[in-house]
Amino acid sequence: MSGTSTLISEARISRGSQKVIASAVGLLCFFIIATAIPSGVLLISGGLVAVIALLTVAVLRISVTIEATDQNLLVRCRPFYSKTIPLEDVVDASPAPSSSMTEGFGVRYLGRRTWGLLVGGPAIVLETPQRTWLISTPDPESTAASVLAHAGKLRDR
Repeated sequence: MSGTSTLISEARISRGSQKVIASAVGLLCFFIIATAIPSGVLLISGGLVAVIALLTVAVLRISVTIEATDQNLLVRCRPFYSKTIPLEDVVDASPAPSSSMTEGFGVRYLGRRTWGLLVGGPAIVLETPQRTWLISTPDPESTAASVLAHAGKLRDR
Protein backbone atom coordinates (compact mmCIF):
# COMPACT_ATOMS: atom_id res chain seq x y z
CA MET A 1 0.00 0.00 0.00
CA SER A 2 1.42 3.37 -0.93
CA GLY A 3 0.66 6.88 0.25
CA THR A 4 -2.27 7.78 2.44
CA SER A 5 -5.44 5.78 2.53
CA THR A 6 -9.07 6.87 2.59
CA LEU A 7 -11.63 4.86 4.51
CA ILE A 8 -14.56 4.28 2.16
CA SER A 9 -16.69 2.00 4.32
CA GLU A 10 -16.76 0.19 7.66
CA ALA A 11 -19.42 -2.31 8.71
CA ARG A 12 -19.76 -4.19 11.99
CA ILE A 13 -22.00 -6.93 13.33
CA SER A 14 -25.25 -5.40 14.61
CA ARG A 15 -25.93 -5.20 18.35
CA GLY A 16 -28.89 -7.55 17.96
CA SER A 17 -26.77 -10.20 16.26
CA GLN A 18 -24.04 -9.76 18.87
CA LYS A 19 -26.58 -10.40 21.65
CA VAL A 20 -27.91 -13.54 19.95
CA ILE A 21 -24.38 -14.93 19.40
CA ALA A 22 -23.25 -14.08 22.94
CA SER A 23 -26.40 -15.64 24.45
CA ALA A 24 -26.05 -18.86 22.46
CA VAL A 25 -22.35 -19.19 23.29
CA GLY A 26 -23.03 -18.36 26.94
CA LEU A 27 -25.62 -21.15 27.14
CA LEU A 28 -23.21 -23.54 25.42
CA CYS A 29 -20.42 -22.69 27.89
CA PHE A 30 -22.80 -23.11 30.84
CA PHE A 31 -23.85 -26.53 29.49
CA ILE A 32 -20.21 -27.60 29.04
CA ILE A 33 -19.31 -26.63 32.62
CA ALA A 34 -22.52 -28.10 34.09
CA THR A 35 -21.86 -31.46 32.43
CA ALA A 36 -18.15 -31.38 33.28
CA ILE A 37 -18.62 -31.07 37.05
CA PRO A 38 -20.23 -34.50 37.62
CA SER A 39 -18.03 -36.22 35.02
CA GLY A 40 -14.77 -35.05 36.60
CA VAL A 41 -13.30 -33.28 33.55
CA LEU A 42 -13.68 -29.74 34.80
CA LEU A 43 -10.12 -28.67 33.96
CA ILE A 44 -10.36 -29.81 30.32
CA SER A 45 -13.85 -28.38 29.98
CA GLY A 46 -12.73 -25.09 31.54
CA GLY A 47 -9.99 -24.85 28.91
CA LEU A 48 -12.53 -25.57 26.15
CA VAL A 49 -14.84 -22.86 27.50
CA ALA A 50 -11.92 -20.38 27.57
CA VAL A 51 -11.07 -21.15 23.92
CA ILE A 52 -14.71 -20.83 22.88
CA ALA A 53 -14.99 -17.51 24.73
CA LEU A 54 -11.87 -16.11 23.03
CA LEU A 55 -13.10 -17.15 19.59
CA THR A 56 -16.50 -15.62 20.33
CA VAL A 57 -14.92 -12.30 21.30
CA ALA A 58 -12.97 -12.32 18.01
CA VAL A 59 -16.16 -13.00 16.02
CA LEU A 60 -18.13 -10.30 17.85
CA ARG A 61 -15.42 -7.75 17.00
CA ILE A 62 -15.37 -8.51 13.26
CA SER A 63 -15.44 -5.43 11.06
CA VAL A 64 -15.38 -5.20 7.29
CA THR A 65 -13.58 -2.19 5.84
CA ILE A 66 -12.81 -0.86 2.40
CA GLU A 67 -9.94 1.61 2.06
CA ALA A 68 -8.52 3.28 -1.04
CA THR A 69 -5.03 4.50 -1.84
CA ASP A 70 -3.82 6.05 -5.09
CA GLN A 71 -3.29 2.61 -6.63
CA ASN A 72 -5.26 0.03 -4.61
CA LEU A 73 -8.32 -0.95 -2.66
CA LEU A 74 -7.66 -2.69 0.62
CA VAL A 75 -10.58 -4.88 1.71
CA ARG A 76 -10.46 -6.35 5.20
CA CYS A 77 -12.46 -8.62 7.40
CA ARG A 78 -10.70 -7.83 10.65
CA PRO A 79 -9.12 -9.62 12.44
CA PHE A 80 -9.04 -12.55 10.02
CA TYR A 81 -8.39 -11.44 6.44
CA SER A 82 -6.97 -8.67 4.26
CA LYS A 83 -6.70 -8.38 0.47
CA THR A 84 -5.18 -5.67 -1.74
CA ILE A 85 -6.97 -5.16 -5.05
CA PRO A 86 -5.35 -2.92 -7.67
CA LEU A 87 -7.78 -0.16 -8.67
CA GLU A 88 -7.05 -0.92 -12.30
CA ASP A 89 -8.59 -4.39 -11.74
CA VAL A 90 -11.95 -2.99 -10.59
CA VAL A 91 -14.44 -3.82 -13.35
CA ASP A 92 -17.62 -2.75 -11.54
CA ALA A 93 -19.10 -2.03 -8.12
CA SER A 94 -22.82 -2.01 -7.36
CA PRO A 95 -25.21 -2.55 -4.46
CA ALA A 96 -25.81 -6.26 -3.85
CA PRO A 97 -29.34 -7.59 -4.08
CA SER A 98 -30.75 -8.42 -0.67
CA SER A 99 -30.30 -12.12 0.07
CA SER A 100 -29.62 -14.53 2.88
CA MET A 101 -25.91 -14.52 1.93
CA THR A 102 -25.59 -10.98 3.26
CA GLU A 103 -26.64 -12.23 6.68
CA GLY A 104 -23.53 -14.28 7.47
CA PHE A 105 -20.34 -13.38 9.29
CA GLY A 106 -16.69 -13.56 8.31
CA VAL A 107 -14.80 -14.60 5.19
CA ARG A 108 -16.76 -16.97 2.97
CA TYR A 109 -16.31 -18.70 -0.35
CA LEU A 110 -19.73 -18.44 -2.01
CA GLY A 111 -18.98 -20.42 -5.19
CA ARG A 112 -18.45 -19.33 -8.80
CA ARG A 113 -15.27 -17.37 -8.02
CA THR A 114 -17.19 -15.29 -5.45
CA TRP A 115 -15.84 -14.44 -2.00
CA GLY A 116 -17.74 -12.71 0.78
CA LEU A 117 -16.44 -10.42 3.51
CA LEU A 118 -19.57 -10.24 5.62
CA VAL A 119 -20.97 -8.98 8.90
CA GLY A 120 -24.65 -9.20 7.94
CA GLY A 121 -26.85 -6.55 6.40
CA PRO A 122 -26.43 -4.69 3.10
CA ALA A 123 -23.44 -5.22 0.82
CA ILE A 124 -21.84 -4.28 -2.49
CA VAL A 125 -20.77 -6.51 -5.34
CA LEU A 126 -17.22 -5.70 -6.43
CA GLU A 127 -16.16 -7.31 -9.68
CA THR A 128 -12.57 -7.93 -10.79
CA PRO A 129 -11.33 -10.11 -13.65
CA GLN A 130 -10.23 -12.80 -11.19
CA ARG A 131 -13.22 -12.92 -8.83
CA THR A 132 -16.34 -11.28 -7.51
CA TRP A 133 -16.51 -9.92 -3.98
CA LEU A 134 -19.60 -9.51 -1.80
CA ILE A 135 -18.59 -6.95 0.84
CA SER A 136 -20.76 -5.74 3.72
CA THR A 137 -21.26 -1.99 3.97
CA PRO A 138 -23.84 0.18 5.76
CA ASP A 139 -24.46 2.31 2.62
CA PRO A 140 -24.14 0.24 -0.59
CA GLU A 141 -25.04 3.08 -2.98
CA SER A 142 -22.41 5.55 -1.77
CA THR A 143 -19.79 2.83 -1.20
CA ALA A 144 -20.16 1.52 -4.77
CA ALA A 145 -20.02 5.06 -6.15
CA SER A 146 -16.91 5.86 -4.10
CA VAL A 147 -15.12 2.67 -5.23
CA LEU A 148 -15.90 3.47 -8.87
CA ALA A 149 -14.76 7.07 -8.39
CA HIS A 150 -11.43 5.94 -6.98
CA ALA A 151 -11.01 3.41 -9.78
CA GLY A 152 -11.92 6.07 -12.35
CA LYS A 153 -9.32 8.47 -10.98
CA LEU A 154 -6.63 5.88 -11.66
CA ARG A 155 -7.92 5.12 -15.18
CA ASP A 156 -8.01 8.82 -16.11
CA ARG A 157 -4.29 9.34 -15.43
